[in-house]
Amino acid sequence: MSRIFISKDPEDLNEGLHALQQNGILEAQALIDFEDLPFDCPSNYDILFIASIRAAEFFLSRCTTTALIACAGLETAKKVAERYQKEVVFIAQQSGLPKAEAERFNTWRKGRSICFPSSQLSIGTYAALIPDSEKMIVPVYNTRFKKLHIKEKDIYVFSSPSNVLAFLEHNTIPSQAKVVAWGSSTAQELTKQQISVTKVLSGQQQTELLTWLSKIL
Repeated sequence: MSRIFISKDPEDLNEGLHALQQNGILEAQALIDFEDLPFDCPSNYDILFIASIRAAEFFLSRCTTTALIACAGLETAKKVAERYQKEVVFIAQQSGLPKAEAERFNTWRKGRSICFPSSQLSIGTYAALIPDSEKMIVPVYNTRFKKLHIKEKDIYVFSSPSNVLAFLEHNTIPSQAKVVAWGSSTAQELTKQQISVTKVLSGQQQTELLTWLSKIL
């Protein structure tokens, strides 16, 4: 039986992946954690763009907003709606293809101003297409790398570029292992680190991952 690592905590897994973790097939462990940054709640913007549930947690725990809500992905949108009772009016349908979705978002916003709560490590794919006069980038949390050693696995699933970098500080990937990237940004970071990518997930990544694993386990 293949051994699997995924850079997510068990509580962030869907039912199918959690079952693999409970059966000892999958090790689930986020390689990053977060701390809040001091910031002033912004005003006078039309759309709040939430790239991750972490950005929502750190921003909405301090700030109220009447702006329209946009989210970078179906999973993030679902969590924002459930936890904060917010209607999400724009959702990136393929969060694994951020450049294409950023272009779609920029067309949809029609010149309206955007607030981007973010990490200090954010690569800013969506913000990059928007003029400075029409956006505000608000760092609301720091991303920190955990110093963890992961036992060798047959399959590695990386959920973000930051998790890739945190892993490589203290670990290596066996040459025969399969590597799965959570979207194109993660795939690009793996390629940059000279790691061959076996599978790139887009859209509903956890469901897609389960389907892929069912064919090879």
